[in-house]
Amino acid sequence: MPQLARRTDAAYLDFVEGFRAYILGNGANFEQRLNDALVAEGEARGAALVDPGEISELVRAWPLGRLRDRLARTQQEMKWHAIRRSFDEQRAGLRAELERWDTSGPGRLLLDPDFVYPPYLNVHFHLQPGGYYKDELSGFLYHYGTKVFFRGDNDRDELHEKLVGLVPGPADGRVGRVLDLACSIGQSSTAFKRRYPEAEVCGIDYSAPMLRVAHRRAAMLGDDVTFAQRLIERTGFPDAHFDLTFAFIVFHELPLRIIHETVREAARVTRKGGMFAVYDFAGSREMSPFQRYHRWFDARHNGEPYSQDFCDCDFARILRDNGFEVAAAPVGKRSGGAGYMANWFATRV
Repeated sequence: MPQLARRTDAAYLDFVEGFRAYILGNGANFEQRLNDALVAEGEARGAALVDPGEISELVRAWPLGRLRDRLARTQQEMKWHAIRRSFDEQRAGLRAELERWDTSGPGRLLLDPDFVYPPYLNVHFHLQPGGYYKDELSGFLYHYGTKVFFRGDNDRDELHEKLVGLVPGPADGRVGRVLDLACSIGQSSTAFKRRYPEAEVCGIDYSAPMLRVAHRRAAMLGDDVTFAQRLIERTGFPDAHFDLTFAFIVFHELPLRIIHETVREAARVTRKGGMFAVYDFAGSREMSPFQRYHRWFDARHNGEPYSQDFCDCDFARILRDNGFEVAAAPVGKRSGGAGYMANWFATRV
């Protein structure tokens, strides 16, 4: 990723990363303390607390809950303020850097000059200024922003490499084409290329700024990946074209209608016997009371307006209804800054 404008910017963001780890990790221990209080309240009432609205009223009535929420919001605001300020000072140079790599190889960058952004994408996800596509530097902002977000767990793509390595291939072992849905800056795409060096790997995303950074990054690494500007619910690829289709933390950023359309599209472009692997937020049924509150808070105060609907849906059933056989029920677990993750490994039948 590009260097920040000044060493003081890097030092400030190192502090924000540590601040984030303190708030959301075991430093302040907000999660355990608030969850213990919620469990105790449920025991006093004779029934576990499950309704997010009811839980939120309790948490927001407690000084500890209000403190946690203010700090959680503040660290996001601090992060984006510092990154955008630092990159704004270098905007002309970074623009020229992208232009220099747009037509360089290996790999290809395929942007659609007539692309129309659907209204549901007009969201500042994670409070990122300009969202994912309105700023020409959105890809660079996202790259440094997620460095801070993952709290050191993904500085060199370690998380993406690990998760891609855990994806089971098709039972017949044939992997000639891989599709990375909503690839953002292509960290999973390049991980797949390294795992399957003979395969054609394509990453698609709606954001042109993200794709430009993805292509630059892959070309700098020497990875031959194609990046194309397409909607994940209408990819335009032929039927049964891919042996392996992948999606990393995208479904919680989609309205429920688009979730259904995207799974239907994944079923169409994945061959029979092929694998559709999804990593995303765990479902509400697997969450503790505080985890339910965390999702409620993110949906309203952290640019995640669609996440609650995803967590409340039966995603395994949506997969099955669209022609996939799900290997096993997902298990929620902590994964760096990504919160409570689950995986679905589904075979096209």
